[in-house]
Amino acid sequence: MRKKRDFVIVGLLWLLGLFLRIYRQSDLLGFYYDQGRDALKTVDILTLRDLPAIGPTTGLSGIFLGPFWFYFIAPFYWLGRGDPAIAAAFIGLIDSFTIVLLYLIGKKFFSRRVGFLAAFFWAFSYWLIRSARWFSNPSPLPFFTVILLWGLGEWLANKKQKWLPVVFACLAISVQLEAASAVFYFPALFFLIWLFKIEIRSILKQKYFWLGILIFGLSLLPQLAFEIKNNFLMTRNLLGFFTGKVNTETGQSWAIPTGKIIDQRLVWYYRAFFAHLDPNLKLPGLVGFLWLFYLFYRLLIGKNKFLSLVFIFWLTPLVFLFFFVGNYGHLYDYYLTGFFPVFILLFASVLAQLPMIAMLAFSSYFLWQNGVLIRNYLSAGVDGPEHISLGNQKQAIEWICNDTQGESFNVDIYVPPVIPYAWDYLWSWYGGRLNCQPTQEMVARLYTIWEVDPPHPERLQVWLERQAGIGKIEAEARFGGIGVERRIRKNE
Repeated sequence: MRKKRDFVIVGLLWLLGLFLRIYRQSDLLGFYYDQGRDALKTVDILTLRDLPAIGPTTGLSGIFLGPFWFYFIAPFYWLGRGDPAIAAAFIGLIDSFTIVLLYLIGKKFFSRRVGFLAAFFWAFSYWLIRSARWFSNPSPLPFFTVILLWGLGEWLANKKQKWLPVVFACLAISVQLEAASAVFYFPALFFLIWLFKIEIRSILKQKYFWLGILIFGLSLLPQLAFEIKNNFLMTRNLLGFFTGKVNTETGQSWAIPTGKIIDQRLVWYYRAFFAHLDPNLKLPGLVGFLWLFYLFYRLLIGKNKFLSLVFIFWLTPLVFLFFFVGNYGHLYDYYLTGFFPVFILLFASVLAQLPMIAMLAFSSYFLWQNGVLIRNYLSAGVDGPEHISLGNQKQAIEWICNDTQGESFNVDIYVPPVIPYAWDYLWSWYGGRLNCQPTQEMVARLYTIWEVDPPHPERLQVWLERQAGIGKIEAEARFGGIGVERRIRKNE
């Protein structure tokens, strides 16, 4: 009876979490530079025009991820007949499975209560929902990270060597999805091997270890081919980064942290992690440190090996990032994408030890704070003065197609990242669906499309002034943060 009830509860959590991750994607999906670039790559793959050996760019100059993400989303674009909203919904579906995985791993290695709490937090966290709807290469990383944690638990805590290929497969996928986060998985793994007193000699004798190495090595073959063809470009850039020659103003990527840096990092850690529980960060930072103190206490008195494993895995990037001063000193939340489910699992394991009244009080507070933001986000229109999403992008294309009256036309586009990959894809897909696409030949009718650029309105103004010199505006429309104008070119 209990198993049936548990199944129903987890099923409801999963269904609600899935709904929140895919509802109104056709309107609210952020389809920008990265998403447009990825979509164009999937077209190349599906048409066999090109089979890329490298993936998306990273935040480091001249360093690319592996191509896994492009091939991963290509079938979803095919199933959706090119519709980005449908492809994004599949990524939301994959993230929703993290809800189930967190329940299963929490129940197996901790308790039913931990499993339910972890699944509950993941299902209804506002920022985790937004991350799942981001439709970018880091989005599915938490799903594979939880599988990795499960594999590590079975291997290191339960001594089941058969899980080694799973561990290496998840490592390979994670590195290809978001290296800035997954790069810390490797030192974490070494620390855990030392903590669990696993002899290197015994690992090397395991056939499953070598199978895992083979899986990981095969995943790197496309990048290796790219490296050989391009004279090891990424290797040189990566070495330049680690030695302070790339993406730095100080000439260093690593340094002994000062008191100021430690203080900044601690504040950043608190905000990066606890915002996923308390999105407005109304609870004082003291709550976070009390939680951490209690976690240390549980580690000292407890005998749960998996708790130690998860804690070391979570702590590793935080220690390393104290010393990181590269990338011009910038830190971004997505650096920790893979560690968010680890944090949720740890938090759930501690909260489950508290009295029921405390657990229910925090869970109610969590649902209230996140629920308001989720409701506002999912019910929002697409006509805000700075709003840009797939919904009003399609509206702009529809307006142009209705306005052309069958005449040939050109399109000129301004977007803040300069390269309008998103619009290139949308005209190819949605314009093609409407049987309405711009011509490559120069014609009199010109439609200018521009997106608001709040950080640099002067750049947009310069572009609009240049367009005024090309053609006179005859008609115009506004769709949220997108402006559209029909112009007739001036006679030369």
